[in-house]
Amino acid sequence: MINKSLVKKRFSKSFSTYDKNALIQKEMAKKLIDLTLKEKKDFNKILEIGSATGILTKEIKMSFAYKKLYINDIASESKFYVDKIEPENTFIEGDIEEVIFNEKFDLIIANASLQWCNDIIGTLNKLKNLLTNNGILAVSMFGDRNLNEVKSIFNIVNNYKTEDIKKFVFFNNSQIFEEEIIKYKFETFIDILKHMKLTGINAIKEIKLTKNSLKEYEKEYITRYSCPILTYNPVYFIVKNF
Repeated sequence: MINKSLVKKRFSKSFSTYDKNALIQKEMAKKLIDLTLKEKKDFNKILEIGSATGILTKEIKMSFAYKKLYINDIASESKFYVDKIEPENTFIEGDIEEVIFNEKFDLIIANASLQWCNDIIGTLNKLKNLLTNNGILAVSMFGDRNLNEVKSIFNIVNNYKTEDIKKFVFFNNSQIFEEEIIKYKFETFIDILKHMKLTGINAIKEIKLTKNSLKEYEKEYITRYSCPILTYNPVYFIVKNF
């Protein structure tokens, strides 16, 4: 189970360093917008999920025409950042798995956030049910091979399978599903841990490290993977509500 309190705490702490270090998240946001633009660019109501510091919010404002933008994040600190980008937004704080919405949206869009859900498929179905007729659900998130090296070293088990996400996409008659494997190289194992901390993705598990245990983990990491690398596994999909 994902510890949502830890997710909220770690991401809130990382907001001041997030934009500078969230390189893969920025690329994912741009690609998600491009895929969505192929479907439609004018919307009445848009709901963005997992706004953080507003990386996707900026892309939405530059790319789409809309009458109302609703923005959700689990951390209240996100409002400070997105308000500077789109002052007219309606900010909804809370865990997307628990928030209750009383209206429908023409576009629901989420970048690099839904992998933090405990029930991803349940959440995707919830979001699809919040779409208007002909509404669009556009998502970029991480597949189950994401951060494989770190997960292996720290014995972290995935809470979802990419195959289940594919089934959801194709069950809803969408042919838009793309997956990537991107490997980042770092100078040291410590640099990997710093990178994860600066982007909040260390919220995956709370691990107490001592000087000795850190050395052991580093030794095992290099033994298994030869050099300090980190794998990202972005997936992109779009589902329409016919």
